[in-house]
Amino acid sequence: MYLSLNSIHKQFRSGKKETLQDVSFTADKGEFICIVGPSGCGKSTLLNLVAGLDTPTSGEITLDGTRVTGPGADRVVMFQEAALYPWLNVMQNVMFGLKAAGHPKERQMELAEKYLKMVQLWHYKDYPIHQISGGMRQRTALARALALESKLLLMDEPFSALDKQTIHILRAELEQIWEKHKKTILYVTHSVEEAVYFADRVIVMAENPGRIREIVPIPLSRPRNIEDAAFLSLRKRILSGVQLSAWKSAAGEFDREEEWT
Repeated sequence: MYLSLNSIHKQFRSGKKETLQDVSFTADKGEFICIVGPSGCGKSTLLNLVAGLDTPTSGEITLDGTRVTGPGADRVVMFQEAALYPWLNVMQNVMFGLKAAGHPKERQMELAEKYLKMVQLWHYKDYPIHQISGGMRQRTALARALALESKLLLMDEPFSALDKQTIHILRAELEQIWEKHKKTILYVTHSVEEAVYFADRVIVMAENPGRIREIVPIPLSRPRNIEDAAFLSLRKRILSGVQLSAWKSAAGEFDREEEWT
C-alpha cells in the first residue's frame, strides 16, 4: 500500500459530534481514487487531513511508509479556486512553487515549460492571469501542481466552478495526463459522473458522522464514454447510495427537530 488511512476520526472542538468516524482505506501507487458523498460528509476535511493541513483526532495516515504529521512537499493540493497570483503571469505562477521548493532558476523554467506544454498552455505562458479564461486558470493551477512532482496529488472539486463544456475538456485532458504519468491522485467531487469517469475505485461516504459507506471498483476500460451502458449503470448504483445517505441524514435531522418541538 502506498497511501494508508487507518481508523481516522475527526472531531472539531466546536462540535459535539464527530465529523469523520473510523475512516480506513488504502491506495496503491499510481491509483486514481475518487471520493463522493452528500454535503457535510467530511470529504474536504478528509482531504485536508491527508494534506497535513489539519490533524485527525485519532488514527494514522501514512504515505509511502512515512506518517503524515503536517504539510509536506510529497503532497500537493489543487482546490476548486485556482488561487493564482494575479500580479504574476502564467509561467511565473507555475514557477512560484518551484522557487519556494528551492529549485534553481534553470530547473524552474525547465519544469514550467514541460508542464505548461502538457496542459496545452505554453503559447499563453506570458499572459497575465486576468487575460485568460477560468478553464485556462485551472490548467495553470494544474500545471503548477504537477510541476512540483509530488508523490500524491490531492484535488478538491477542481472543475466544479466551470461551465459544462470546459469541464468535459479538462476531464479528458486530466485523464490523458494520468494515463501517461500514472500520478497517484485522491480526488474529491460532488459529481458521481466525474468519479466514474476518472476513478479506479470510488469511495462513497455517508454523513452524520462522515464514514465510508462502500468502496466501488470501476472496471471500465479507458477512455470512458459517459453514455456507455456500463458507465451509466455504475453511475446509477453509486448515485443511489449517495442519495440514500443524504435522505437518511435529512430524515434524521427532521426527527431530531421534531423531538424538540
